[in-house]
Amino acid sequence: MNILIVTGSISQQSNNKKIARWFDKNYGDKVTLTHLPLADVPMYNMDIENDPPQAITEMRRYFNEADGVVMITPEYNYSIPGVLKDLLDWTSRVELVLKGKPVFMLGGSTGRFATIRAQIILKQVLESAGVMARVFDRSIQIDTVHQKFNDEGDCLDEQTEKYLKRGMDEFIASLS
Repeated sequence: MNILIVTGSISQQSNNKKIARWFDKNYGDKVTLTHLPLADVPMYNMDIENDPPQAITEMRRYFNEADGVVMITPEYNYSIPGVLKDLLDWTSRVELVLKGKPVFMLGGSTGRFATIRAQIILKQVLESAGVMARVFDRSIQIDTVHQKFNDEGDCLDEQTEKYLKRGMDEFIASLS
């Protein structure tokens, strides 16, 4: 089973990349995990959508090969990061690579409300007429994420780890 991990931040110091590393440590031997590199994703441009840059061709291949997607988003100004929005705009044009694709949403922030507002917007985009992804019923918001994960991706909070394992196990089971 192939799971694509999309972390909506290009920062190497991203707390959400720590969560992505947790998936590698805990599920890397159970499923095939591939991380989609976002650093090279250009801003969406309709002028080049029919002859896109190599990064977009690669992105489409990653999505096509995935059985499911784990989308981990930070929250920037009550919304999703621009690079994630550009990626989703690219998926909604020419080749609809997320159409019907199961997506498990989660994210963490240093604040008390975690990424609830960003995930509301992310869900709207994922379910839009252009993207048409199939959003998994369970989503996870991790507050004070900087206190709950170390740089290596170890979860330091038992309750958070329990929620992550339950969510991922249910997501994987839904793909079978």
